[in-house]
Amino acid sequence: MRTRTIAFTAALLAAGAAYARGNLGEVPTQQAAGTLTCTTKPEASLIFGRTPVADCTFVADRGGFRQSYVAMFTRIGRSESIERAQTVRWRVLTRDGFARPGMLVGLFTAPGDGSQGSGARALPELAGRTASLRLLSHSGQSAANFALVHPRIDFAAAQAGMMR
Repeated sequence: MRTRTIAFTAALLAAGAAYARGNLGEVPTQQAAGTLTCTTKPEASLIFGRTPVADCTFVADRGGFRQSYVAMFTRIGRSESIERAQTVRWRVLTRDGFARPGMLVGLFTAPGDGSQGSGARALPELAGRTASLRLLSHSGQSAANFALVHPRIDFAAAQAGMMR
């Protein structure tokens, strides 16, 4: 009886491991939910000491809903990039392509798998808890340079919900 229990448990563990391995290898597809546009505020950046701060607006693809956010970018070492306002645009991606109030709140970071620097992706991405940001454009420097200098961005909602 004990041998059967051990064999049954081993079979369950092997099946679970095979199932997990198959599911973990799949990259979940993400769909476009909207566009996030951020404009840096040089006057606020100087107060926080070389930490760029920006006002951001998310516009949903479906329904045209909007939500305002405030962003704090990774601290940088050069001052010339924060002396004038710059605009950054991202494509916001979610699993189902739908926008939700507050979905961009929190920390967004570059994946730690090294794929950003190897050229494996055409456009740099930042991953958050419920969405990903794919860099579309940056007014002050090339998109690749911006992504390397700012691998972390923290967002806070400036308004409670979405508006039209």
